[in-house]
Amino acid sequence: MCVKIKAMKNKIKKLNRKTPRKEAGRKVTINELALMIGKGFAGVDAKFAQVNERFTQMDERFDRMDERFTQMDERFDRMEMKLDSLERRIFAIEDILTEHGKDIREIKEDVKEVKAELKALKKFDNGNSDKIFGLEQRVKILEVKIG
Repeated sequence: MCVKIKAMKNKIKKLNRKTPRKEAGRKVTINELALMIGKGFAGVDAKFAQVNERFTQMDERFDRMDERFTQMDERFDRMEMKLDSLERRIFAIEDILTEHGKDIREIKEDVKEVKAELKALKKFDNGNSDKIFGLEQRVKILEVKIG
């Protein structure tokens, strides 16, 4: 507190030196002192107004940045949702391919068994059955399809 009073006295002394007096040795009245202090505070008020304007501008900039960050967060959230959806689809495709691969292996085994049984029946029938011949043709087509 004492420091502030000393600073104020120093300001008053500076103002007294800067303000020309009409009469030498005349004492400053309370009204004149109040005017001098008022002028000093008017300068400070103007500076505070400038600082306040700068803070207002900074607040506006930060508000715009906050809006942009919010938009970026929303975009990242949408991207994450799309990536999660794509990941689920890829897992489903992988599961289908795995099952399909198993199915193809099972089909190949079944075709081999059917072919072997047809061969045995053909041998037993001496190749006289048209039905065995038709089934053999269908088995050959299946073998081509399953690779």
